[in-house]
Amino acid sequence: MRKTSYLTSTILCSAFAAMALPSAALAQEAKTAPAATGAAKDEQAADEGEAIVVTGSLFRRTNTETPSPITVLSAATLEERGINTVSEAMQRLTANGAGNISQGWNAAGNFAAGATAPSLRGLTVQATLSISDGLRMAPYPLADDGQRNFVDLNSIPSATIERIEVLRDGASSTYGADAIAGVINIITKKEIKGLHLNASAGISQRGDAGEQRVSGAWGIGDLNEQGFNFYLSGEYQKQDRLLARDRGYPFNSSDLSRLCNAAGSCRNNGIQNAVTTETGIFNGLFAISGVTLIRPITAAGTNTGAGRFTYLNPGAGCLGRTTGTITAAQSPTSPLTICQTDPIAEYGHLLPSVERFGGSARFTANLGDRAQLYAIASFYDSKVKRTAQPSGYNGLPQPPRPAGQPTYNTVLPVYVCAAGVGTFNGTNTGCTAANGVLNPYNPYAALGQTAQVLYRDTRPVEQNSDARSLRGVIGVDGTFGDGWNYSASFTAMNVRLLRAQLNYPNLQHIMDVVARGEFNFFNPSATPQSVLDYISPASITRSSSDLWQLSGTLTKDLFELPGGPLQAAVGGQMRYESINAPSANPANLIRPYDRYLVLNAVGTKGSRRVKSGFFEINAPIVKELELNVSGRYDSYSSGQSNFSPKVGAKFTPIPQIAVRGTYSKGFRIPSFNEAFGLPTTGFTNQTLSPSVPAQAAFIALHGNNAYATNPFPLGTTTVGNPSLTPEKSTSITAGAVFEPIRNVSLTVDYWQIKIKGLIAGVTDVAPAIAAYYANNGVVNIPGINVLPGLPDVALPNALPHIGFIEASYTNTDSQFSSGIDVGANVNVNITDGIRLNSSFEASYQLRYELIQTNGVKLNYTGTLSPCSVTSCSGAPRLRATWQNTLDFGDTKMSVTAYYTSGYDNASVDEGGIAGNCAANAATRHRVQVYNDQSPVLCRAKPTWNVDLTASQKINENFLLYVNVLNVLDIKPPYDPSSSYGQFQYNPAWAGPNMMGRYFKVGAKIDF
Repeated sequence: MRKTSYLTSTILCSAFAAMALPSAALAQEAKTAPAATGAAKDEQAADEGEAIVVTGSLFRRTNTETPSPITVLSAATLEERGINTVSEAMQRLTANGAGNISQGWNAAGNFAAGATAPSLRGLTVQATLSISDGLRMAPYPLADDGQRNFVDLNSIPSATIERIEVLRDGASSTYGADAIAGVINIITKKEIKGLHLNASAGISQRGDAGEQRVSGAWGIGDLNEQGFNFYLSGEYQKQDRLLARDRGYPFNSSDLSRLCNAAGSCRNNGIQNAVTTETGIFNGLFAISGVTLIRPITAAGTNTGAGRFTYLNPGAGCLGRTTGTITAAQSPTSPLTICQTDPIAEYGHLLPSVERFGGSARFTANLGDRAQLYAIASFYDSKVKRTAQPSGYNGLPQPPRPAGQPTYNTVLPVYVCAAGVGTFNGTNTGCTAANGVLNPYNPYAALGQTAQVLYRDTRPVEQNSDARSLRGVIGVDGTFGDGWNYSASFTAMNVRLLRAQLNYPNLQHIMDVVARGEFNFFNPSATPQSVLDYISPASITRSSSDLWQLSGTLTKDLFELPGGPLQAAVGGQMRYESINAPSANPANLIRPYDRYLVLNAVGTKGSRRVKSGFFEINAPIVKELELNVSGRYDSYSSGQSNFSPKVGAKFTPIPQIAVRGTYSKGFRIPSFNEAFGLPTTGFTNQTLSPSVPAQAAFIALHGNNAYATNPFPLGTTTVGNPSLTPEKSTSITAGAVFEPIRNVSLTVDYWQIKIKGLIAGVTDVAPAIAAYYANNGVVNIPGINVLPGLPDVALPNALPHIGFIEASYTNTDSQFSSGIDVGANVNVNITDGIRLNSSFEASYQLRYELIQTNGVKLNYTGTLSPCSVTSCSGAPRLRATWQNTLDFGDTKMSVTAYYTSGYDNASVDEGGIAGNCAANAATRHRVQVYNDQSPVLCRAKPTWNVDLTASQKINENFLLYVNVLNVLDIKPPYDPSSSYGQFQYNPAWAGPNMMGRYFKVGAKIDF
């Protein structure tokens, strides 16, 4: 019955769509505009006398200043700024706030796996709707943080972009009520004639992070004269990786002991197996790549030894690594001479290696005088590769796992045999004196003792992603009858993600080869490759997402009002979307250790159909007053439905001033991951505080050692909840446009967004942490389950650190965000032949709050929070861009400055208190401390940089250009609190600074 009803609906919608026309096709016809947010665009359209469709509306208009605020970035503007891709442009957008996915985050191997996405208004990537030519795109198969679906901007070919329009307001009618924070509309060229080539190469001043780009487009036909146009485009980009060791201190080392305060107290030496000189504290015993440490197990049947580790093969030494010495009092388990490893210097990545290529094709043909047919096809492939420190051979798989499952330590049995079966404690392997031999790698085997091994693989772990997107669009638009405009389009898109995760050990496989004596712990390099491959089988995961959409609209001028024609539009859409993202580390209930050690279990699978109907009415009541009313009804096959209205108005009392505002409702149903996701674990680094009595007692119990005092990982594991209800939002904008004189415009807009029923996991980990240490590991908080972490090697029977906090997604709190956008544009002739275009844009956040169900407000504005959403990249109050371009005719020079304000390093959603640095340092709420316990940095400094570009037109067919990005070579601000302290700078805002001064040289050829 459901299938019959759905098929009937499809046929009816198809029939309607054949008579109706999408705003997407119309939107492409807008002329290229400068980067503008105000009356400059109005004047340009008026001068050209052409009606266009502006993002967020269904109607053509000559006055492009709608009631909603819009930012336009033309292709020319992007070139003047030295920006090559959509993702680069959006990362520098002032309205792009907390929670964005930048290229620098990909170096950390996050869930995005090579993708990038903006977060308008700081409301996460899934509150921003990214579309192309007004039409939806399939989401990236992997969700941000395993929760939030988004469109990967890397999947959009850049060679044919006409402009990017950013609607800084909800779009309830045109595109979907789930565009809570706004819309990014990438508009491609409708027509290309001739051959156009563009090639460039870039490299940093330090001789690294090389980049090569080449693109081309070729088209034939003239729409006006021949009635058709067809073009093809292609592009290729390759970017080399950037390693931490290629940048300056402190970004290139784990040893931070050179950072000291005025009193002479310094930070810790984080090199593994090193001692901090100031305190004399050994920072813990870490496994060493290729070096086997061993000690006897004294209690039969356990998997933890006692006493001090020794080298199984002392003659091999540290394999070229630095050697350090400690005293017996500094560690009861480490050898007194120990190998040291600097994981940042050896393996740290700042940018992954990237290779992208793709292309697109478009055919457009006039069907008589009143209709136009178009077809678009695009292909894009993005490959990203990163490596990290090799994995150790001990630990536990990430959740889900059986309750009470013991931590695995590599245990060498007494006997080994070909038929041995691995066990976590090295006993009952099936090997005896009758069918096996004494274990040659266990020096205690002759005494009948098993042995514990501490070992790390020699092969760095690899994460390689290959995302391929295919997209096709076919549509028709035209007119019929007495002024009816119609449009119909069909869009289909598939994104396939192939993810290869290499050299991650499988714990059960380690047990198996140990039981069979196949791994050569004495000389690991002599271990056969087949054994290494068995220990770490390649994890190859194929994920995909699909979307198809049938869309149609009808528009008409109904009758004249004093201010102009009353315009009305109706439309309908049918959409299907699905994601199939299997886990790379699925649970194994039969052999629970038969899983990878550190791979996340994230994954989901789901599909849904969406039927939508919408309308829009634009009423110029009088010449000075324009009203706009729209609404959209969405019905999801998963059972949710909603009507979302929007009202806008623009009042122009005099030509030099326009006042505008909007009010709208939004509606977002749970993402596939939120509703059906497998357990997803995100890690943060935590540090216990001696000022908290329960935590001080824990530190004392562990002998004040590095295990208790150093940062430790805490996993927050969240699982999907099919009972979630949709988030609902209310958005308001109010602003004004000023044009005091010709070619000078100013805009100011206030915005606010409130979201109710916010879908989130654990937003505040502080209560669970406090309860764990205060109650000897017992936490009785409804809806939360806590698992212990890895035990202390020196005191394996003592209470371990808290390891995981498990919960399901819930509709809990509310969120409020507000701010002010300011824009200015000046376009004037300085002298004959020299023209200046100056464009300024800034976004200032007034409030960014989480209102908990108990009424408590967490104010994130200008702080490091929300760490649960932004991975502690912060919510800066102010972002600004100022571009100045001098046009000499054949020569152009442009200087663009970017600014992001600093923020308080308090992690408010983890219990920190904004403005109270001493308290945050004492309680370890992200504010890092020197060894004398004084704070390192209370507030992160602002981030800013300047780009310089120049181009010279040699003749009508040939142009040369040079870009010097970060021309002042401004270093990234030192920020030990952001991003969990893993980079010592903030990759969300300071990526261009970390790159350093960067040179690009290129040429464009037109035939």
